[in-house]
Amino acid sequence: MAFKINKAIGTDAGIVTGAYVRIASYEINKNGRVNFSLDVFESKDASVIETPQIPTIHPNKLQSKEIGLSLEVDMTQRVTYTKTITKQVDGVDTEMEEEFTKKVADISVFENKTIFEVGYEKLGEKLASLYGAENIETV
Repeated sequence: MAFKINKAIGTDAGIVTGAYVRIASYEINKNGRVNFSLDVFESKDASVIETPQIPTIHPNKLQSKEIGLSLEVDMTQRVTYTKTITKQVDGVDTEMEEEFTKKVADISVFENKTIFEVGYEKLGEKLASLYGAENIETV
């Protein structure tokens, strides 16, 4: 799966119409952030390499400042919890309940979707916000 941008975009190789954008890899952080590495090519054909060894850096890969090299997705939620603590009140130790909030990883979105489905959904949203949904085609 990938997206084709049916609009002229700026890249390090100049203006390209019909750019092909895909997720190359992903990394999940224990704090609930997912980083999707992105590949941008002039076309789908430019993304194909016919060589027995996969090069470290794809020779046809382009860069777009607008799209960026990666897409970071926050997979966290805020949870509130109550904790009993001891505080000094007028010189006397007193137990009190206090409410705290913290951010925790929330991967519940992956219960019904794969990581790539989530990644492409977020990438599609980003590209639609940059170039308009009418200019983004799933390929």
